[in-house]
Amino acid sequence: MKPFPSEAPERLLKHILAPTLVALGLALFLGTIIISRIDKAYTQAQGNAFLLETSEITLKIEQRFKAYRQVLRGARALFAASREVSRDEWRRYVEALRLDEDYTGIQGVGFAQSIPAARLAEHEQHVRAEGFSDYRVTPAGPRAEYSAIVLLEPFDWRNQRAFGYDMFSEPVRREAMARARRLGIPALSGKVRLVQETSTDVQPGVLLYLPVFRENLPLQTDAQRERAFMGWVYSPFRLGDLLAGTLGDTHQHLRIRIFDDHALSADTLLFDSHPDSPLPGKGSLQRKALLELDNRSWTLAFDLLPNPPPRSHAPLLEKLAVVLIGGLVVLLTVALCISRERARELARASASLRASELRYSSLVNLSQDGIASLDSKLRFTFINPRLAAMLGYRDRDLLGRRFESLYPNHSLASSRTLRERLAQGQAHRFEQQLQRADGSLLTALVADTPDVDADGKLRGVIVTLTDISERKAAEERVHYLATHDALTGLANRPMFLEHLNTSLLIARRHATRFAVLFLDLDRFKAVNDGLGHAAGDALLVETAERLRRCLRASDLPARQGGDEFMVLLHHINTAAEAIGVANKIRQAIDQPFSFEGHACSVSASIGIAIYPDDGDDADTLTRRADEAMYRSKAGGRSPADGPPEAPAAG
Repeated sequence: MKPFPSEAPERLLKHILAPTLVALGLALFLGTIIISRIDKAYTQAQGNAFLLETSEITLKIEQRFKAYRQVLRGARALFAASREVSRDEWRRYVEALRLDEDYTGIQGVGFAQSIPAARLAEHEQHVRAEGFSDYRVTPAGPRAEYSAIVLLEPFDWRNQRAFGYDMFSEPVRREAMARARRLGIPALSGKVRLVQETSTDVQPGVLLYLPVFRENLPLQTDAQRERAFMGWVYSPFRLGDLLAGTLGDTHQHLRIRIFDDHALSADTLLFDSHPDSPLPGKGSLQRKALLELDNRSWTLAFDLLPNPPPRSHAPLLEKLAVVLIGGLVVLLTVALCISRERARELARASASLRASELRYSSLVNLSQDGIASLDSKLRFTFINPRLAAMLGYRDRDLLGRRFESLYPNHSLASSRTLRERLAQGQAHRFEQQLQRADGSLLTALVADTPDVDADGKLRGVIVTLTDISERKAAEERVHYLATHDALTGLANRPMFLEHLNTSLLIARRHATRFAVLFLDLDRFKAVNDGLGHAAGDALLVETAERLRRCLRASDLPARQGGDEFMVLLHHINTAAEAIGVANKIRQAIDQPFSFEGHACSVSASIGIAIYPDDGDDADTLTRRADEAMYRSKAGGRSPADGPPEAPAAG
């Protein structure tokens, strides 16, 4: 056998082994870089979608409780408008709110009366006299102070279980009730079991309280608040029903847990969307958010459920060791195997990334909120279908258009302010009216999240819009019910007094004069008794209409109650001017009324008080007008009674 040439190993090393090792090393290096970048992109996309979705959930819960506070403020306004709210008035108010349609998740709206211990027996006798023969305050037993749920609508079988219950006897409820009474603001209770619960489908509950004080009494000190205090308007919530109505079924891939306060334990757990699912491991996406609701803190814990399970990678160092210790054939085989494995891994990573992008795209495109991305000049670069539908535009009509151009009163100053705030990296939530394609207005809750680089330069913005037009309409409806008479549509007494106090401030500043008229219908009781209450109501409605026609747009008519009305006349310089308006009103009311073919007649007694001649505060002016009205009534059907003519102001 001939000896192996000495140069053969060098040739083998130079032409086969070295290139193979170089190519293998380069392939491993490039594969590692590619996989690392794919992993980073996948993780970033998944994290952005998770952050956006959990922020939207937190915002939805916060906005839902804001709407519930408005419901309770409207309920409290009933007590300001009436000395005693009847059960029928309470029922009609709650029915007008349409809880099932506009306030999903609320169990009802109620009033809990504060009862001194000395008046407990009197209270129970009073309620029994209303037709509730078995009524009693529960639980029984001596206490220094009692409360009792006396009004609660809808008065269904579940809410009837709470009738007469003393919530102040239970420590968790008592803490929230005392806080609301002491501070005069809404207060949310901790976790409780509602008395409406049965043995099936038991859910944790919370209650929202708002204190009710007697009108026109001072509230500066604790003693004054105690004397003026009447009770609490409140709403109970079953947390499972509340969150189901708020979130729907669009977040099944998330485990959502809500805890009372900061401690995360079984005792503080209020809600768990997947109670039977194990918690994901440390490698999964997790987030906690703190939500402040009416002087109480909720902790929201979000976990992305593991579906599909995370993929695994073979350790690169082990593969490299196999490559280094093998021979030429082994090296080539390992190189081929590694190449195939990396190809499969890249394919799986690409598929996972595409699935992530598809999932994120589905979340955005199927979202019930409008979502858009803007460039550095606040021009639309992406619009999801919901936003296009909300605004009534096609996608191509909005792309490239500035976001501020949708403002009804767009100005360069407002655009500059918006861009300056976003350039500072300040996320913000605000209400904004936007103009739809058809010219109508959309009221939206806007949440913007700016993207600012390290140099402070704005790169883009993510904008989320929630349509709150219906909620705003519901709030306006609640405000109208609280400030207007339900029968005539005129302003009620609280609204009249608010305008009167405003007129006093203006008149004092500018040295002007105005008049207050107090009007009472004569012979109204005869119409009510003879033709029935329906005829009496129709006569009051027609009186209100005739009253409007006699006044200027700047004047304010109001219904005091029963057959009594009040009028605020602005820019009155002399008593003669006020008397002239009063006689015009009296002549209009003197005209016969007709109801279902029956003619009837009433007249009006009117009293007048002039600012500042007859008083310089609201109580004095209304009292003087009332006294003048009674002088007019005592004198028979005569021109309106009032003060002697005063000299013109100014």
